[in-house]
Amino acid sequence: MSQEVAKIIVWEEKQKSYLKKFYDLQFTPRIGEEVYLNKENWRVTRIEHDLEVNEVNVYVELIKKAKQEKSSNSYINDSSQK
Repeated sequence: MSQEVAKIIVWEEKQKSYLKKFYDLQFTPRIGEEVYLNKENWRVTRIEHDLEVNEVNVYVELIKKAKQEKSSNSYINDSSQK
């Protein structure tokens, strides 16, 4: 009993950009799961199965990192100094 391998295609959700194609993944990522691709972290937003061509389309969005900036010195309230 042989098992066929599904083609998994990863797309960027907003721009519909092609990111990566896999043939040998042991499992499909789930909605809400984080994946690491192209040196960045992505979150899975939806999954579409196309049974006719044995294909799975995974849509992801980029997880933006919150940068730690020292902005307390850059903002001065001029109205309090008058």
